[in-house]
This record gives sequence, C-alpha cells and structure tokens, in this order.
Amino acid sequence: MRPTRRKRSMIVSLVVPIAMSAAVTGAIVQPGPDPRRFESEVAEFEAADRATPPPEGAVLFVGSSSIRYWDVAAAFPGRSAIKRGFGGSHVSDNIYFADRLIFRYKPPLIVFYAGDADVAAGKQAEQIAADYRTLIAAIHARLPATRVIVIGTKPSPAHWAQMNTIRGANASVKALADADPLVEYIDVESALLGADGKPRPELYAENGLNLNERGYERWNAAVKPVIEKNWPPKK
Repeated sequence: MRPTRRKRSMIVSLVVPIAMSAAVTGAIVQPGPDPRRFESEVAEFEAADRATPPPEGAVLFVGSSSIRYWDVAAAFPGRSAIKRGFGGSHVSDNIYFADRLIFRYKPPLIVFYAGDADVAAGKQAEQIAADYRTLIAAIHARLPATRVIVIGTKPSPAHWAQMNTIRGANASVKALADADPLVEYIDVESALLGADGKPRPELYAENGLNLNERGYERWNAAVKPVIEKNWPPKK
C-alpha cells in the first residue's frame, strides 16, 4: 500500500533533519531498511485495537524486540499500559510508523527502546542520535504534554564489538534528555555487565542479543523506579 500524499510529506519532513545533521557532522549515513517490512506487524496491532480498543490514558511502551519480549504486565501489575514493540525495529522505523503506533494513543508517558538493530546495520552513533532527536521532536510537536523515557541501548554479547558506537549514541541521547524537561534517560549498562566489565552471558537468550528471564529481572531493577516515578496518576 502506497503512503498518502500527507504521509509522504510527513516522512520527508522527518527524514530531512537526519540527512542535514549527518551533513553537518560529516557522518557517513547508512541507509535504513525499508520500514514497510513491518507493515504486517503494524496491521496486526491495528486489528487488535479494533477488536479491543486500548484504554485511554495508558502508558505506551514502544520500540524494538526488547519491548516486544518484555512482560510489561508482570513488571507493572495493575497499571494501564499498551505494548507496541515490533520486529527488530530501528529508531527510524518507529519514526515512520509514529502516526499508527504512537500518536494515535495520545499517551501521557512513552517508554521507548531501540538501537540494537541500528548498530547491527552499521549505523554510526551520530546517525542513531539524529534519529532519536527527530523522533523526540515529532513527539513534542504532536503530543506537547507527553513525557518520554528512553532506555539506553543495552550491552550484549552479540553487539559487543560495536560497544563504542552504542556508548556514543547513548551519551548523545542522555545529553538530549538532560536538556529536555520532558525526556528522561535510563542507563541499563551497569545492570547487565559483570565484574569484568563484559556482558553476562547468563542474562541473554541463545542469540546473545535478547534478554532472558534473568536478564529482564536485572533490567526491571534498573528501569522500574524511574518509570514508576513518572507514571501518571489515575484520573
């Protein structure tokens, strides 16, 4: 299905700042994969919403597979939440689908995680950080009162060779959050590294990338206090 003229215009308006940022910094831009590869997954979310409309005012957890595999209901029992993690999505994929997976819910709080797939695709830290800036700017423009919590890209055995890129992107996102009263950054690196400063294999699935149950226990310990502090009260 082809994007409408309005959607094409929105995509261009979001992508242009990324290209301009890369031109200014001299970064080599690695073209992202076609976001439409996730069309069927996004359509499934929309079908589920039609069958059972999601609650208004729920906190939105959105991003890549670390969101998809996260048992949000168990981590935040009794809380009103919507989970929209898809594929191994890039930050840029979430920009593309923002109308359908973020803005439509009008969440008071967004918890976002991505970055693993970006690094695996060879994107540089500057490019990943530029994508984050574009996404957050779009959220502020469409949802000016919504708070955003960004969970920093995790260290993992699968991407240990790209750790400098991960840390560079995370540092840029943290700096962005520090300067923005509506954005907060959570670092999960120390929670997932061992005493030797390397990822603990026992916290990861066999692919060396996704967290297993023990890994999510460590993840929850790092992120829950910040998320719960920002969770909007029931109206």
